[in-house]
Amino acid sequence: MTFGELLLRLDGADIGPVLCGDPPTPQATCAALLARAHPAPLLGEMLSTIALWCRVTDPASEVERAAVINALGPLRRHYQADEAPAQGLRLLGALVEAVDASFDSAALDAIPTGTADPRPH
Repeated sequence: MTFGELLLRLDGADIGPVLCGDPPTPQATCAALLARAHPAPLLGEMLSTIALWCRVTDPASEVERAAVINALGPLRRHYQADEAPAQGLRLLGALVEAVDASFDSAALDAIPTGTADPRPH
């Protein structure tokens, strides 16, 4: 999946507005994240961390599920600290769930329609 596709899928998740710019686009959002200038401070920090960890240079950069989730590991430790804001840990958990759902949805979208159900009957 490209980073732009991930941003579009995450924008539909229940984590707050992901896309930014006027009009909001993956291109404008990617530029804001790489400049660490996303309008939502907590979500922007998390998405910027993903972009930097995954070496994103533009919305067409490919990202993999494992790399995206691994990028959030250091932030999880930060938000689990006593002095960290609780809303950060809640948002991080919701983001991890949204990332998983985005990759699952993309995998399902790639399955041709009419494919036989692989489950035993």
